Amino acid sequence: MTRPVLNKYFLCIAMVFICLPAAMHSASAQPYVPSFDQSIYDLRYNVAGDFHYSFDDYLQYSPAAAMLGMKIFGYDSRSSWGRMLVSDAFSVAAMAAAVNGIKYSVARPRPDGTSNNSFPSGHTATSFMLASMLHEEYGWRSPWFSLGGYTVASVTGISRIVNNRHWTSDVVAGAVIGMASVKLGYWLADLIFKERYLNSAYAAPEFGFEAGRKYFDIGLYFGCRFFLGDAGIALEGGAGRGILKRGGSSGLELSVPLSNAEKLKGTAGVAVRVGANSYCADNRLTFNTYDFMAGGYWRRPFAKVLEVDTRLLAGYSLAGNRSVSAPAGVLSGLAASADCGLSVTTGENFKVKAFAAYEVSRFTVQKPFVHSVVLGGSAAFFW
Repeated sequence: MTRPVLNKYFLCIAMVFICLPAAMHSASAQPYVPSFDQSIYDLRYNVAGDFHYSFDDYLQYSPAAAMLGMKIFGYDSRSSWGRMLVSDAFSVAAMAAAVNGIKYSVARPRPDGTSNNSFPSGHTATSFMLASMLHEEYGWRSPWFSLGGYTVASVTGISRIVNNRHWTSDVVAGAVIGMASVKLGYWLADLIFKERYLNSAYAAPEFGFEAGRKYFDIGLYFGCRFFLGDAGIALEGGAGRGILKRGGSSGLELSVPLSNAEKLKGTAGVAVRVGANSYCADNRLTFNTYDFMAGGYWRRPFAKVLEVDTRLLAGYSLAGNRSVSAPAGVLSGLAASADCGLSVTTGENFKVKAFAAYEVSRFTVQKPFVHSVVLGGSAAFFW
């Protein structure tokens, strides 16, 4: 393999195995601990309860329908029909082998308790695999094809959580497997066909961050929250007093660049975040809050595939689940966040980031503000 492909492939495989400890932990009987997966589960349950649907059974195939539809109607893609089908066959075989091999080895119970094959998410792996095929075949023509495919794949993955069929780490692992399988499948096909049966107009997209270019990006983030200081943060509730132990955070981020002047040594712009947070107390009392924040960011690429960034955001935190949070004394009010992160590009328009954020938000009359640190990761599409 070429070095960029090796780096991307092994990074993806490493991320799957990073998720394995969480899967193994949840598969065994444990006393109540608000772990990352449990915190996101609580966040979901506080919103959706026993809500269930089957829409994601069909949504996962949408990127394939778009790719084949354009191909059938004569909109030229990267590859000829034969080369495309060979590439896709390799990708499907790699994805199916990885998903089924891990599923029945880990034997993780689903959150709804219906079976023991939760990790990783097959629906998510399928959808991200098909979105990556669409990206390979049509992303060079316009990044909007890729953004559309990955948006559908992301909705499918989130849907599996909302539908109570998967833990969050199942979905993350499924997405990684889906994308890595396509990188492997297309690399194998490229070894066989070389330059044959490629569209004469095809030009491989630039891989990595280009210094001096202003990028827009939009992405999803997940994090685990740890509370600081005196969480005397004693909450009153129907189950008695409880102390906040941990929580989860997830949401959507958008970055709009404004300037990359030389004196900035990077790019500065406006950042917007819409997120949901779960708060978990040791008496099993859980409730959500919802953040609406905006502010500024600065980021700088280096080593071609890496990028550092920092953000300062402020806005409003809305207390949810009032039947629970109101008796506990939780209030809505000011919220602010300061974070820093390190991103690595894993595709021509795709990057993943690890971040740490310090956050403060309005809490209760007795405890006007609660302080916390959120450790997490995000996946973003940039263009």
